[in-house]
Amino acid sequence: MPGKKFLYLTIYEQLRDRIQSGQMLPGDRLPSEEELSQAYSVSRITVKKALERLREDGLIHRVQGRGTFVRAIEPAAGRAQACASSRLVGVVLEHVSSSFGLIMMYTMTRLLDEAGYKTCIRFTFGSIGKESEEIEDLLGMNVAGLIIMPCHDSHYNLAILRLILEKFPVVLVDKRMHGLPVSSVCTDGREAMRQLVLHLRERGCSSAAMLTIDPASTSSLGDRAEGFFKGIEEAGMRCAGECILPRRTGDMISNAPEQRYIEAIGAYLDGLGELPDSFVCTEYAIGRALYAAAQARGLMPGKAFCACCIDEDELGTQGSFFTHMRQDEENLARRTVEILLRQIRGETHVPIDARVPAVFHQGQTT
Repeated sequence: MPGKKFLYLTIYEQLRDRIQSGQMLPGDRLPSEEELSQAYSVSRITVKKALERLREDGLIHRVQGRGTFVRAIEPAAGRAQACASSRLVGVVLEHVSSSFGLIMMYTMTRLLDEAGYKTCIRFTFGSIGKESEEIEDLLGMNVAGLIIMPCHDSHYNLAILRLILEKFPVVLVDKRMHGLPVSSVCTDGREAMRQLVLHLRERGCSSAAMLTIDPASTSSLGDRAEGFFKGIEEAGMRCAGECILPRRTGDMISNAPEQRYIEAIGAYLDGLGELPDSFVCTEYAIGRALYAAAQARGLMPGKAFCACCIDEDELGTQGSFFTHMRQDEENLARRTVEILLRQIRGETHVPIDARVPAVFHQGQTT
């Protein structure tokens, strides 16, 4: 039997979906607490909790003596104008690690400091709920703008949607939101994967398999998957299949592979009728998992087959092992800060979709 928390979340989500889909328009009156209580067969306390959540999200407002109404989002910048004089910028990152993020974070902080802004950095650790919490907390500090690396998820975060609707200065980094008018700065992952496949063809490979976290979970992984198939077609290589892995749940700061990834890739290798010439991994942690699974079967990447990936831990004492495309973190940071500062200064609100080329690094695996 579900508890009250589950029931209040169910009511909240259903009402939220009706508002976001346009079934309920700004100014429409919601059913009374009593009517909602009867409709969902729950207590009024449960209904109050659902309505309070909607109010916190800025979707409804309550008028004493009249009822609860769908709130009209002020399109222009009520909040942005209030924060225009702030010299603080919020940065919300999913994670950083030695393979990606550290240089970008450092460069952003340095560039903002040179422009006269202090930086407040928060981490979400892959949690959509924590992402919303950190955004709201930074807005409460009256930040002048936000840089956000959205979490891997197939659904848009309501907190980010509100920023877009309010035209608050915000730039997404490393990921995009398809179909929404928001500026973003990403690596050209499609072209990066295409170049890796063409490199494998130059090395004499005739077939390649792709190892990836579910590409539907984020725009960056979707781009990389598209680039893989584009490269396969252009190179005239045989696609040896795909191994689709679930989202990471472990410590995201570590490049070490999750045990379930090693097991899943091991099972994938065991199920192949014929070992392909090469494997392309959409993330470095997946490359590490491939290495562990292959080594356990007496197969060494670079000898039994070629392998490459996006990013690598180049800070290690022995340098790069995997041939890879390295994301240009300095230019990612530079473009992100440039676009955000233009928004803060009121110079533009036209969404910019910036793509930064990755850099090829030869390793030992091709």
